[in-house]
Amino acid sequence: MKEFINALFDEKNKIDFQYMDYDMSFYSGEFRSYYLLFYISTTEELIKLWENTGDIFKTMKQSTSTYSVDMDKNTMCIYCLQTTDEEYYETGKTGTISELSKKISMVEEDLNYFAKHVFLYTNKMKQFAVQHIGNFEKLCEEYLTKERFEDYKNDIQNSYEYDFIINLFIKFPFLNFEKYYMRNQKELQYRSVTSFVQEKFNDNEINLDKVREDMESLETILDDEDALFKWLDQQIELD
Repeated sequence: MKEFINALFDEKNKIDFQYMDYDMSFYSGEFRSYYLLFYISTTEELIKLWENTGDIFKTMKQSTSTYSVDMDKNTMCIYCLQTTDEEYYETGKTGTISELSKKISMVEEDLNYFAKHVFLYTNKMKQFAVQHIGNFEKLCEEYLTKERFEDYKNDIQNSYEYDFIINLFIKFPFLNFEKYYMRNQKELQYRSVTSFVQEKFNDNEINLDKVREDMESLETILDDEDALFKWLDQQIELD
C-alpha cells in the first residue's frame, strides 16, 4: 500500500524525515501543504501515534534540515491502517458505531498540532492497490462511472475497488474527485443531451430545416414591432 499511496505524490516533493522506526513518508504539496503518512496495521499503533502527536511535532521542528515554518499549520497527518473485513464493515452491518469507528473519530476530531485522517483499507484493497501502482488516473477512468456507483450502492462489500478509490478522495484532500468524475461523464452527458433533443424532434415530427428557416426570418424582423406581430399572427393561423 505504501508504494501505491506514495505514487500519488510527486517524488521530487518527498521530504527526508523519520519518526522513530515507523513505516512512514513525508511529502510537500501545493500551496505550502504537507502530508505526514504513517503505514500501520493495528489500532494500538494508531492510538500510540495519536498520543505521541506532540512528540512527532517536536521532532519535526527539531529537524533543521527539513523543517519549514509553513509546516506548523499546514501539515496533515494521515494514518493508513490496514484492518480486517469484519472490522471494516462492522458499522454498516450492525447499524451501531463500532469500537474502531469510535477510535477513528477520536483521532480525527483532535486538531492539536496537525489535522488528522485515518485511511482504512482491507487486504483485498491492498492487493488491488498493489496491482495498480502508478495508475491512479486509469483507475479513475475505469471505476468512477455511474454503473460502478450503482453497483456500490447495491453491494458495498463486493464493490471494494470503488469503495477504496472513493475513500482515497475523502482522506487525501489534494485529490480532486470532480476532475476525474466529470472527465468521465462529460462526453456521456453531451451525447445524452443531443440524443434527447433529437428524440423530441422525431417524436413530434418537427422539421428541423423549417425551424431553422423560421428562426432566420424571425431574426430579420426582431427590431420591427409591426412586422413581428404580423409574423406571430401568421404562425397562429398556421397552427
